[in-house]
Amino acid sequence: MIRISLETWLTRLPLQDDGHLLIGATGHLRLSASERAAVTSRLRHEALPTLIARARPRRVSLVTGLAPGADLLFKQVASQWLREAGIAFDTVALLPVPVPVLIDDWVARLSEMSVTLEPATIEAVRAGIEEQLALCAVVIDLVPGGPADPKLRLGAFRQRQYRQLAACLAEQSDVLVAILRPGHSGLPGGAADVVSWRHRPARIPAALSTLHLRRPAVAGRPLLLIDPTLAAVPGPRPADSGGIESALLDPLQQVLDACRAALKTGNYLLCHDLAERARADGLRSRELDHLALLSLANAGSTQLALRRYRELGIGVDDGDSDGDGYNVEEWLSLKARLLKDLALAAPAAKAPALFVESGRVYAQAFDHAQGYFPGINAATMLMLGGHGPEALALARRVLDSLDALADDADGAGVGDTERYYRAVTEAEAALLLGRVERVRGALARAAQLQPGNVNALSRTGAQLRLICRHLGHDPAHLAALSVPPVLFVPSALPAELPLPAEASFVCIGLNGPRELDIAEHYRLRGVRVHLVLPAAREQLVEEWQRHHGTAIAQRLQGHLERGGECSIAQGFLEREGDWRAAYVSATACGLSRLEARRIGAGWHDLGHGGGPRAADAACGCGAPLPLHCAPGRTGQPETRRLVGTLFADFAGYSRLGDEEQPVFQDVLIGGIAAALTEHQPHILLQHTWGDAVHVVTDDAETTARIADRIHSIVERARSGLGGMLEKLELRLSAHYAPVFEGIDPVEGTTTYFGSQLSFAARVEPVTPPGMIFVTEAFAARLMLEAPDRYAAEYAGEIELAKRYGKYRLYSLRRGEADS
Repeated sequence: MIRISLETWLTRLPLQDDGHLLIGATGHLRLSASERAAVTSRLRHEALPTLIARARPRRVSLVTGLAPGADLLFKQVASQWLREAGIAFDTVALLPVPVPVLIDDWVARLSEMSVTLEPATIEAVRAGIEEQLALCAVVIDLVPGGPADPKLRLGAFRQRQYRQLAACLAEQSDVLVAILRPGHSGLPGGAADVVSWRHRPARIPAALSTLHLRRPAVAGRPLLLIDPTLAAVPGPRPADSGGIESALLDPLQQVLDACRAALKTGNYLLCHDLAERARADGLRSRELDHLALLSLANAGSTQLALRRYRELGIGVDDGDSDGDGYNVEEWLSLKARLLKDLALAAPAAKAPALFVESGRVYAQAFDHAQGYFPGINAATMLMLGGHGPEALALARRVLDSLDALADDADGAGVGDTERYYRAVTEAEAALLLGRVERVRGALARAAQLQPGNVNALSRTGAQLRLICRHLGHDPAHLAALSVPPVLFVPSALPAELPLPAEASFVCIGLNGPRELDIAEHYRLRGVRVHLVLPAAREQLVEEWQRHHGTAIAQRLQGHLERGGECSIAQGFLEREGDWRAAYVSATACGLSRLEARRIGAGWHDLGHGGGPRAADAACGCGAPLPLHCAPGRTGQPETRRLVGTLFADFAGYSRLGDEEQPVFQDVLIGGIAAALTEHQPHILLQHTWGDAVHVVTDDAETTARIADRIHSIVERARSGLGGMLEKLELRLSAHYAPVFEGIDPVEGTTTYFGSQLSFAARVEPVTPPGMIFVTEAFAARLMLEAPDRYAAEYAGEIELAKRYGKYRLYSLRRGEADS
């Protein structure tokens, strides 16, 4: 064993091109016995054989921080496997702190998680680390002043050391193995940091970077994630099973697979966010662009998707392919799809022309490659646009082409997905032609081919129902394509109430252990579960520890770490228990209705016997939540209330000259004042300064009405102005959250304040000019108060101003009732 500096080791280390493979490892500090067995099995039977077979190195270096848990396990298992395989290797220990300090920090971390270790257990781990340290060929002390450095007494300094280790593993490993439960966030410098920095090397602080010592940063280098919660495998997986090999050797493919999986389950928001994060990290492909736009369109954000489509500048007339596997037919079909969605959202007078425009683009794609998908869509769009004879002729051509495909070797080599789309295309053509019996037979076959594909079933069902309404057919013919319902689980559901067996999505306000039982019940059945949490994850686990005990708190933590979908109720105080619980349940109700509308599924409220209801049916969740008055920290009563809040300003205002300022005040600010006058009974506060406007209302619907009215007034007024005034663009944002109500000590008037007003103010600067962005909380509340009047369409997970973090935002537009 030799001890050298990090700089010396890295400058002497051979590169992978020289036949040397550096495998770094990181992971959880504590693994259960079953998790250790699962990780051991996957390393021996999947990860290591695949890695070595593909890389074919002459020598391997295994690098870890020698922390308890995953680090030690990986070093032991990988060393033994390489030894048995006869592959030359050495092991390297990167010590962020001396071993005694490492042990003390580990024990303290587990203590914070309410895990108490016996002295014998601690001693066994200490002995294990010392044993593995002695077996290392190279030991690198990362502490600048050595083991006696007095700064080791400082927690902040030790945290920096762990982050230094994380940066080195992320930047220098040829392959990084992370043994990590899905959704785990952890502490700075932990495994989650290593994984995050591996994806985004540019985010590593310059003071921690090691790139100057050996190699340049490369986004997308191999990263192998091993989920310890998955069951162990007895032997190697089949070659066509994907999994380890695709994740290890092709980071882009890993993202594409994850996006497709999210799309298949109807989780359009996750699909879009995964694609956008990958693009931000430097991964590029037309398929990734296509998935980002398709998921945005499926989430209902047609205008935003169309804008981004145009920004990509796809040259669909330049040839059959753009060089990376996506062709002209696909991109033309996507453009036509967006035009179709515009038609569906348009007023009745404008819709036919848009349907025809969509049909023409679909027909262009059909003429290009004779694919049945654009052909049948062209027929349907032209039918909806009033071009019946042309539509029927196209439908017959598509049906003839499908018959020819069926006769061609009986579809040999065709997978279930292709068979599904052939079957539903046959059903759509037969429906246009009035051949009802053929519709039923084709849909019966289709339903057997994609039983869990929520995206395919919901999109197909929506299109066929549209035809039924237009041609007067009975929608009962489409029963075979039914999508399992969306379930809303209210708080305090009785334990004896039976739970529906089928669901495509379950949304739960997590106010107690009963709701956690239901979440675990559906998660184990493979159903998407979305939790609305009353507080941030760590805070909530601490609360449950105090109120429900260690066992329940650990169950909660385990569920959250498995990576389920979550929203967090922001701005509440822990002592506001009942008030906060009512808000959480109402938000879950609103989000479940949004999802039911998004995927075209039925909506079941388990609080009303679980029976089917319309997603916009009236329910108690939409009732105004009362003001909350309770003693504050000073003993004086605090008044708290839920409000809608709006922020607006004008992009380009700073470029106005003095001669334009009076016109701006009279016409534009005056127009906004007129809009506010219409809603005075519900306005709690209105304020303006410069070009900024701030409004607080007593509900979300009023805020939406004001935002829409301001947008309309400004657009009309601006078009009649000249100079810089005509170039001004209005940005509007809205939020729904709890605030304090009190008296402004300077002005002596009623005012509203709190963290959520600051949060709302950070949304407006990231809103594209001319649009209205709202928070997820606002979108959920609006679905309860005015589901038909307004539509909230997903805009993406967007970084807020002033580094406030990333949050899901929606764009607001008028709904069908107001179009």
